[in-house]
Amino acid sequence: MSYKILAGGKSAFVMDFLQHTDPYFQNLSTSDYISDVTNHFELFKPDAYVRFFDSADEKMIDLIKSVRRSTSYNSSPIIIVASSSVCDDIRNMAPKIADLFIKRPVSADNLALRITRFLEEYHSKAAKAAKNDVKKHVLVVDDDKSMLKMLKTALGEAYDVTTMMNGILVERFLDSNDVDLIILDYEMPIETGADVYKKLKCNPKGQSIPVCFLTGVTEQSKIDEIISLKPHAYLFKPVNIDQLVTTVSNLTS
Repeated sequence: MSYKILAGGKSAFVMDFLQHTDPYFQNLSTSDYISDVTNHFELFKPDAYVRFFDSADEKMIDLIKSVRRSTSYNSSPIIIVASSSVCDDIRNMAPKIADLFIKRPVSADNLALRITRFLEEYHSKAAKAAKNDVKKHVLVVDDDKSMLKMLKTALGEAYDVTTMMNGILVERFLDSNDVDLIILDYEMPIETGADVYKKLKCNPKGQSIPVCFLTGVTEQSKIDEIISLKPHAYLFKPVNIDQLVTTVSNLTS
């Protein structure tokens, strides 16, 4: 991937950077005017803003702060390249001004390599964070409407919850939907929870989905029957909400 880099600072540093890192990046230079920088962010949409400092200039620090506050700023990381002493001075003046400090002297190849590695890690972390923000999908199957309502209320804030009153449509639902957990009533008419579970184990997509049985039975023979199917978990009715939340969290993490 060729990253887009917006470079600013002392012209000699910028020109040297543009000349020697052109094979690595799509480069564009910008001035020290806030209007130019923000316009370039809006039009060029850089993957990073690399700012070269030859001194801890307070006006240029304020420029970066203004860039971060602007509506054109696309949350791309800001990288400061400067001597060791200047990097330390800037950190003392504005600790959170940059996402990465690179100390000079540094060769063009090493500078390009460090920026590339940083951006790869940066985007990887952003992707993971975005993925974690997506709610896990829980499918609840129970023939009792009040039970479905209670479970959806208990889990709906933290999870995307789909409810069904029987297991007939479960496999068809999985054909077009991703599910992270199935909560399955063990005793249902038409198809029991055991019937649905066995079908899931024969379905390539259903095999990998954890299943938690719900059951109101207390006879040991029935409980042994449930255990013999080797579900990931089972809960007794009436459902203890704290136990339910803990179980769902463990099975979807």
